[in-house]
Amino acid sequence: MNNKVKKVLESPVVWPVMGCVILYILICAVSGAVNVRVITSGLKLCVFAMLLGIAQMIVVTSGKGAIDISQKYILTLTAYISCELMQYNIPLGLVMAIVVGMTCGLINACINVYLNIHAMITTMATGYLYYTVILLVSNKFANSPNDAFVKFTNANVFGINSMTAITIVIAIVLYLVLYKSKYGMNLHAVGQKREAARLAGINVNKTVITAFIINGALCGLAGALNAAYCGGANQDLGTTYFLPSIAACFVGGTNAAGGKSNIIAVCIGAFMMTLMSTFLNAAQISIGGQRLIQGIFIVLLLVAATKNSSK
Repeated sequence: MNNKVKKVLESPVVWPVMGCVILYILICAVSGAVNVRVITSGLKLCVFAMLLGIAQMIVVTSGKGAIDISQKYILTLTAYISCELMQYNIPLGLVMAIVVGMTCGLINACINVYLNIHAMITTMATGYLYYTVILLVSNKFANSPNDAFVKFTNANVFGINSMTAITIVIAIVLYLVLYKSKYGMNLHAVGQKREAARLAGINVNKTVITAFIINGALCGLAGALNAAYCGGANQDLGTTYFLPSIAACFVGGTNAAGGKSNIIAVCIGAFMMTLMSTFLNAAQISIGGQRLIQGIFIVLLLVAATKNSSK
């Protein structure tokens, strides 16, 4: 019995689920009522943290302490691009947002892999590059979303918000890619030890570059959807979702050293972080206070993740 309990507690899904339950109870206590809409609205709001969290998970899984600091800038840049191009054609705007995101991911990957610069330093530097581009285009590109695309993002499919439905489909596809395909096995092998993976015949560079490109594509999609949901693009658009996405990544059991991931736990972790934001808002805590609490939470998660990776 003890072994069964220990096995359950060691599952990466357990802790984010428990966090969701506790936060929902706290929200109900603060608001003074049991409200199911907290869950439905949370599923809609968590889409962006979920997409970024999954994207971050894939990069971190590639190993060597990889992490993408430029996510929020890629999201913001692609939001502007989608708003501009969707004035002419909605599919074009969506596709180009994803393509630009993939291009940013490719740039990050090439600098990291071929110049052998740590991913954190690489993405910190490229993030400022992307932000410079944002400053250049923000006064020239349209920053208002296409009305038809806004209606699409607010529509429901069988009672589920369209953005949530898209994210669930993407999560299912990536689950199959990460845990049922050769690429997924290669990615986890590379994350555990790159030299061993190279000796086993795995193309390490290609595997890592692909991880960054997938990350960029998800950031691009998140940018297009977020611009429509928030009523347009602005220079700080991605900042709101950056800390929650990192927290979702690590609360979902992603190993900070790489080689271990759980996409289901990360998705639940993103929902948990959305409930945390809802609770902090309901408790009337200032934006600065919310960022402080989220920052402390992430530091504790990183300490726990690093401790687990050293075992």
